[in-house]
Amino acid sequence: MKRPLEPSAEGRGRIVGITDGVFAIALTLIVLEIRVPSHEAVHSEGELLTAILALGPRFLTYALSFLTLTIFWFGQQAQHGLIIRSDRRLATLNLCFLAFVALLPFSTDLLADFLEFRIAVLVYWLNLLMLGATLFASWWYADRNGMIAEDVEAETRRTVYNRIVKAQILWAVGAALCLATPLLSIVFILLVQLVYAAAPRSSLLRKLIG
Repeated sequence: MKRPLEPSAEGRGRIVGITDGVFAIALTLIVLEIRVPSHEAVHSEGELLTAILALGPRFLTYALSFLTLTIFWFGQQAQHGLIIRSDRRLATLNLCFLAFVALLPFSTDLLADFLEFRIAVLVYWLNLLMLGATLFASWWYADRNGMIAEDVEAETRRTVYNRIVKAQILWAVGAALCLATPLLSIVFILLVQLVYAAAPRSSLLRKLIG
């Protein structure tokens, strides 16, 4: 009889299923924070344009978080493609990762409302940090406990580690820029997100992001 903590392919399948669901909900929630201007407050074309432009910070943070979720979804899907079984401990680590995915709509809303405050940037960065830390921990646990497919080369395993670490270093640099101005910090993090999301093929950028 199979023991509760014994690794299994069925356990991995359950993790993949719940992951897609949580990401789908998070992606929906971040866009719901962009609300259509109130009709009662708009009486002309100019007022409507002004109201739309006032939503600029929310569109900016929406783009930022959409890219964040895209990057981490691809990252975890890549791990799932290499991990062939799971146990309760690995499932718990993945649930911790998903807890921070579910928290991202809150940190996104906070950043949009307080775009000029450094604390809002730091809260958002801490959300990114915990996403990276839990994703790293999941891969480390699977690697150390023989849950990765046997044909996965050592170089591929290192690449997964390096990609997470390099992203966290770049995002930490971005967070530090809020000491100068929060907007500069957000723009830098957004540029990093764009680089990762685009997955460029040039040798220079490939070396930079793994």
